[in-house]
Parts: sequence; C-alpha cells; structure tokens
Amino acid sequence: MIKFGIRQSFDMIEQVEDRYANLSVPVEVALPYYWDIYDPVRGHLTEIAEKIKSYNVTVLSIHAVQAPITDEKFKIWGKEIVDFAKALGVRTITLHPNNVNKDEAVQEKALRNLEYFTGLYNGEIVFCIETFEGKRRVFTPDETVSFKLPMTLDTSHIRDDEKIWSLLKGYKQNIKNVHLSAKECSRQHLPIDSFCKEVVSYLIGNKWEGNVILEYLFEFHGQMLTDLESLKSSTKED
Repeated sequence: MIKFGIRQSFDMIEQVEDRYANLSVPVEVALPYYWDIYDPVRGHLTEIAEKIKSYNVTVLSIHAVQAPITDEKFKIWGKEIVDFAKALGVRTITLHPNNVNKDEAVQEKALRNLEYFTGLYNGEIVFCIETFEGKRRVFTPDETVSFKLPMTLDTSHIRDDEKIWSLLKGYKQNIKNVHLSAKECSRQHLPIDSFCKEVVSYLIGNKWEGNVILEYLFEFHGQMLTDLESLKSSTKED
C-alpha cells in the first residue's frame, strides 16, 4: 500500500512547533539541509522527536542532513539520525550521495558504512540513496542499482522521463520512497503534473508499497495539501 505525505523541513528548534503542530497529513521530516545549521540541533534530536510525537503527526520517513557518507564520521551522525527515526517509528532514511573524487576505494568505504548500519540494526532501519545524476556522486542512480542499494527516487532530479520509467519498472522492489514533483528546463520541485500522476498510477497498478512524498519549492508550499488530496483522489487505489 502506498502512503502519501508531504516533505516538511525545519532549520531551528524554534521552528518545530510551527512546522509540525497543526499538520493534517503525514510527513517526511527533513532535518536541516546543511551541516552548519544541522550541527546546532544535533544534541536536541530526542527533544525534537518528543515534540513531533506530541503533535500526533504521522511521520513516514526522514531526510538526513547533507553530509558525506564516505568517511568514519557517518557512523556517528548516521546513528544519531537512526535513533531519531526509531523514536518517531520510522523505517526509512533518505541520504544524499555526496560528491567525491570517485574511485572504487571511496565507493567501498561508503558501502562498508552502509553495511555497518545494516548489521547494527538488522535491517530495522533502511538508508535509501536519493537519485542524483552528477557523475561525481558517490552513487549515481545506475550505481545504486548495480550495488542493489535501497533507493529514494526523486522525479525532479532525473532529467529523462524514460530513465525514470526504467528505474520504476526494473528496480521498484528496492525503491522505498518516491519524492514527487514536476520539472521544467532547469527548474525542479514544481507542483505535480500529468507525468507525476502517471508515475503514481503505475505504482498503484503494480501494488508497490512505499512512501510518495510531495517535495515542492518553498514558493509552492501553499499548494501541497490541495495537490496531495487531488493526487490521492485521482489515483484511488482499488
């Protein structure tokens, strides 16, 4: 069964109540994007999780800070975010594949780090690699597939719609989250369009199980709730 929700982020502890207290739909909790704004909240994740739980909001997934998954520090901050996810009853965490001077040794290090968490939590928590096409990403979408890693498929990050269909049809068993939004030329994370609805209809028709998260630019956030309801009603599961 598909679970639908919206991405909701925060940058400071003081924003948590405003962002999550009055939500009527499930969410992906996006932690502060950059390390310099994430670092001040790291020591307060337990408190933040308790606050979010007190608002009775359903949390579907977590989006981690943008930080390297290719060094030993990932074992520290990754565990902090796993504990945050567990406190919220969440199983999937989306990771950015960082840019690196890529070679086999660097990829092997990232793979060992991911295996470390699999062993530590016995698959209870799943790190999902988000789709980014840049060649310097430690894992491109094709490499995520070749290494059989769990995936968060972002429809805005992949320029070619045929590539999206290829991933959906060939790898859907390992896609745990879909970040859904439209794109136009160089702009990403625009309100959903007919292609986005086709993607969801395909997933429903193939009885895919996972999270579909609307992810919009801030200027379009006012449309997310309406679009979410429209998406759910127009692609009603049988």
